[in-house]
Formats: sequence, C-alpha cells, structure tokens
Amino acid sequence: MTEPISLAPKTEDALSMVSAGAAARPGLPMELLQDIARRLQFLCLLIMGLTVAGLVIGELTLPATDRPMRIGAELLIWAATIAMFFVARGGRVRAGRLLALGQTYEVVLALGISLLSVELNWFESTRIGILWSPVAVWVLLYPIVVPNTPRATFVASLLAAATEPLVAVGFALFGDDTLPEATMFLRLVWPNVVAVVLAVLISKIVFGLGEQLKKARSMGSYHLAERLGAGGMGEVWKATHRLLARTAAVKLIRPETLGRTDDKGVATALRRFEREAQTTSALRSPHTVELYDFGVSRDGTLYYVMELLDGVDFQTLVDKHGPQPPQRVVHLLRQACHSLYEAHQTGLVHRDIKPANIFVCRYGADLDFVKVLDFGIVKRAQLEEQDRREAQLTAQGMITGTPAYIAPEMAMAEGPVDGRADLYSLGCVAYWLLSGQLVFDKSNPMAMVVAHSSETPKPLSQRTELEVPEGLERIVMQCLAKDPADRPQNARALSDMLGALEVAGQWTEDRKEDWWHKHGPPPTA
Repeated sequence: MTEPISLAPKTEDALSMVSAGAAARPGLPMELLQDIARRLQFLCLLIMGLTVAGLVIGELTLPATDRPMRIGAELLIWAATIAMFFVARGGRVRAGRLLALGQTYEVVLALGISLLSVELNWFESTRIGILWSPVAVWVLLYPIVVPNTPRATFVASLLAAATEPLVAVGFALFGDDTLPEATMFLRLVWPNVVAVVLAVLISKIVFGLGEQLKKARSMGSYHLAERLGAGGMGEVWKATHRLLARTAAVKLIRPETLGRTDDKGVATALRRFEREAQTTSALRSPHTVELYDFGVSRDGTLYYVMELLDGVDFQTLVDKHGPQPPQRVVHLLRQACHSLYEAHQTGLVHRDIKPANIFVCRYGADLDFVKVLDFGIVKRAQLEEQDRREAQLTAQGMITGTPAYIAPEMAMAEGPVDGRADLYSLGCVAYWLLSGQLVFDKSNPMAMVVAHSSETPKPLSQRTELEVPEGLERIVMQCLAKDPADRPQNARALSDMLGALEVAGQWTEDRKEDWWHKHGPPPTA
C-alpha cells in the first residue's frame, strides 16, 4: 500500500499555531497579536512617566485644590497601570484575552484621568482653557499603540470618552460646582466625540491592512488574487505562484470554524485537515484533484493549494442546466469511478461523494473531464480497533457525510464501511444528474438520514419526464441497494457495467464541444 506523502509540519507544531490563531481576534496580523504584550508594557511605562511628569508640572503650575478625590484618582491610575504592566509581562495570557484586559485598562485609566482633569477644565473657578482634554488624547492614543477590531475599539473608546462628562455631572451633583451652560458643555464634549471617531477609523485601517496582509503573504509562495467562493469551513481563492506562471486554487480553513477552540477540538480538526491533504497527495488518478502544497499559515489559518479547475461542479451543472443526457451521465460517472477505484484499492473511502465534490471541466485539450474533490473525511477501510478513534475525524456525536447522499451503513453507524458506501453515494449523484431530484427529498437532514437507512427509493422513471434507458436506470437503482452486497462490488465493476450500455460512447467530441461552446464558463485566465 502506498503511504501518503508527508507535506505538512508535525501535528503538534501546527497545533500551537492553530491554537494561537483560534484564540486571536480575526483580522489582526499574527505578528501584531504576538506583539500585544510588548505594546501594552510600553504603554504602561509611558503612562507612568507621563504621570510623574504631570504631578511635577501640576504642583508647580496648576491651581491648588483640596479635593480628596485627587489622591484616589492618582492611586487608581498607578494601581491599574502597574497591574496591567505585570499581566502583560507575565506572558501567561493569550493575545485575545490580553486585548480585552487592555481595553478594560483603557476605560479605567480614562476614569482616573477624568477625576484629575475635570475640575481643571470644566468648572469656572478652575478652568484653564484646555481645548483637547487629556481623556480625548488618551482615547486617540490607545488604539494607535494597541490596535483592535473596529467594534471592540468603538465600545472601549466610547466608554472611555464618556467618563469625563459623567465625572463632571457627578462633581456637580455631589459638590459645590455648577455644570457649564449647554454651549460650553458641548464645546467640552466634542473633542471626545472626535477622538472616538478617529480611534475607530484607525482601527478600521489596521483591521483592513491586517486582512490584506494575512491573505497576501501567509500562503507560502502563492498570492491570493480573487475569491472564488466561501462555505461553512472557509474560502476558496484563485491564486498565482510568485515565481511560476501557474494559477492555483487555495482553500483556506479559518481557525474560528474548527468547531471548538480547546486543544482537543483543534487537534481533531487539524488531523482531519492533514489527512485530507496527505491522502489526496498520494492518489495519482488523473480524475482526482491534484494537490500542490498545504500547511498552516502564521496566523493559524489552515490552507492547501490545488490545481485550479476550469469548469463547474455537478451541483451547479444541474442547477443551471437541468438534468443531463444519459450519454453524458455515463461518460461522467465512468471517470469518477476511475478516481474512486484507485482510492478504494489503497484502502481509502471518500465518505462524502456528492455533486458539489465532483467537477466537470476543461482539462488541457480535453472537455468534460471529471475531477473528484475533497477527500476531507476519507478513512482507511481496514484499521486496527485501537486506531479507529484516531481515524474518525469528525466531532463526537456527528454523522460523517452529507445527509442527502449518505450510504445506509454510514447513516446507521453500524459495521464496517468500505468503498461500496462511495458507490451508493455515486448512485445518488447519478440520480441527481439524470432527474434533477434528490433520492429522498425530505424536509430536514435527519429525515434524509432515516430515509436512506430504511426507505426504498422510487425508480428514476417515476421521478422524471425525461427518458432514461432501462439499463442505466437498473444500474443506478442497484447502486442504491441498502445491502452493500447487492451493489456493484467495486468502482471498476461499476464502470464496466456502464461501459456495456448502448449509450456508452455516444457522448462524442462534437457534442462536448457544442455544449461547452454554448454553456461552458469562459476559460480561466
């Protein structure tokens, strides 16, 4: 048996990268997240220095006050700053949590500054005419030194800016001072409002640059040029190699879609990703998508690079163009069998054959060339019992596969699963191609799973008005047998059965060219 080629870093090494990425705020570059602790330490030292300077200057130049709150405010500033410094210096808090603590520190420090500065800038007896209060300067300074996402920056900046007018109102209610008239009140508040707006704009700029930086430089030798699609697990991008004149498709799996952020959950998802890449790289059928590279980027994003296909998947094919001619369906299915036969011979079961995972494309000079994609939940058919839990890479309690195309033995989760489960799913795909209908059109996924395990499907001829050759219908319905022993016993046998049909070979080169000329997508640049 051919062993999969190892292209990825060790799982343990990659796990630490994924865990860091999963705990981080999305959109910020990993380099910045790794630097958060140092930035917070620098900011704390800066505040300590400015506080000392402010105390000296204040004692020499500002009017003396006898408010007891002044000492309390200074203690609050110093206590918060020293605590934040040692938390950042300790190195035990993850970047995402450290960012949240830093924003709490921003608000607490703004409160302390407000307690010190409000009496000097808001009330007639002590007003010294500072246009931009220290609080507004602080609100603007913090996101420059410690950037965060726009939403988080807005919340923290707004709370910090609000401390000054709230403290002024408190002084007026519980002291002898009187709030300034409305015009002066607004004049004193507007710098804080401007500071909040500027802080959010700064965070948007950093956030946007972080997104571009992540995608542009984190995928090895490939530059991401255009997003081709997105799904529940991530995105697919058109990419170009930096040195070679070759385009590729890069599949990104975002850390936050791994299902769980604990180490065990992340490790399970990483092993699933690594298995998909290693398995695909070991297969040599021309009808299996070719894998160029895979790995984990610096921000924890899982990615793999595969050949860019110029065509459409079977799902889109039927959605846009309706049920396909029997001659073409036979031509397409036989190519899918070629890919699956090799996988089954090496002891691998795809486990998620569905229309979205089979592509028909232009391939060099060939038209209607089939590629099987996403060996993402592949499993070796023969495993020792102690290896079974390691090989089962889906989350505990979840059914592997897609409900509309799942084999009965997989739906019931009983007994061994071998290549005949893929042939059942391929029969469902054939049913879809010929009729545009699901084998069991149920209202929810669980009902579909139950139907595949217990209900007898209706013959194709009862689900479509189009003519389906009797022999082809018989083969498709045989693939849909509940008992694996009643199905074709391997993909080559199924291909031979299809090849013996009268319609086999009738999807000629002229018919292919005519279809692609009329309906095919423009050639990929």
